[in-house]
Amino acid sequence: MSVLWAALVFAFRDVKFRKFVSLLTVLAIAGGLAAFTALRITSIGTKTAAEEVVSSVLAGELLVYGEGLCDLSELVAEDLARIPKVERAVPVVLTMGYVEGSMAFIMGVRPEDLDMAVSEFAEGKGFREGEERVIILEVSFAESRGIEVGDIVLVKPQIGSTSYLYRVVGTADIGMKIQELSAAGTYVIIPLSEAQEMLGREGRISMAMLKLESPEYKDYVKSAVVSMYPGARVFERSDVMKAVYQVISLVDGILLAVTLVGIVVAVFSTSNTIMTNVREHSREIAVMRALGAKTYHIALIFLLEAAFFGLVGGTVGVGLGILGADAVRGLFASTGMLKVPLIIDYNLLGFCLGVSVLVSLGSSLYPIFKACNVKPVEVLKNE
Repeated sequence: MSVLWAALVFAFRDVKFRKFVSLLTVLAIAGGLAAFTALRITSIGTKTAAEEVVSSVLAGELLVYGEGLCDLSELVAEDLARIPKVERAVPVVLTMGYVEGSMAFIMGVRPEDLDMAVSEFAEGKGFREGEERVIILEVSFAESRGIEVGDIVLVKPQIGSTSYLYRVVGTADIGMKIQELSAAGTYVIIPLSEAQEMLGREGRISMAMLKLESPEYKDYVKSAVVSMYPGARVFERSDVMKAVYQVISLVDGILLAVTLVGIVVAVFSTSNTIMTNVREHSREIAVMRALGAKTYHIALIFLLEAAFFGLVGGTVGVGLGILGADAVRGLFASTGMLKVPLIIDYNLLGFCLGVSVLVSLGSSLYPIFKACNVKPVEVLKNE
């Protein structure tokens, strides 16, 4: 116990008298771990948000596309609705455009299908049959632009040079986000007929969403759709989730490689600090060895010092990582992309803290080896 106490006193005294170097080491560890923690928390939240989006988008389990862009007849939805076990078929037009100069996904649906497209209204309401030039904005976009219900916004599709003035009748959380992860942009909803007019494709739709009586019927319905329309492309929720996870995993891999650079910097910083301390305390080490200190006594001093750097740097890094993940979540929300929840996994935080301590201890092994091999006779002879 006395050996441990002596080692603690020596290690903390070293940190105390070398504040600036110690601070830089702690910050190096904290920076690398903060990036890693923020990435992992954001990844968990992104996957959760993606699952919620896909569940909302594919509440009916199946999406039916034609062979090209917006080439399905609107009457196809009526045919699909007559397939046994299909509870509802929703025709949808989806195109790209600009709202008040910002990129947007413009979605056209019928008034009676708004309940499938909108998760919840924040202000206002939907549109009714016969209403013209009315639009529903995503609530995050409306708030960021200061747009309120009753305001007039300029909408311009990518196809064509005509712009349209629309009156905002509601702001809402839009659930039917077919291309949520493919690009940054807000979603807006307009009447189906007006979306067809923008594309010059009257009577045509981009896809039909099928709501089934039960998910267990999806294979049967999928076969029936393909039999009825051989050229149709049918996607299941699981297909979309696989694609989503592939995109998330790819982005995770790229970002993880970037964060590893920070961890490598932390390793070299800790190793350099401990090595410098070993050199500066070579005389004290020699004296302790001459007085009978064992090898593990010397090793314990610098192991405790490295553990201190890892623990403090890890704690600061985890805290900064949570703040960073929250900032990324706010960035996603402000751009109208995924609403990423901030999910704090305490097992993950414990893992990150443990990694910080282990990395610090590992990076100190070589300096400690050098300290344990200090020869008292040679050191004291040079004094």
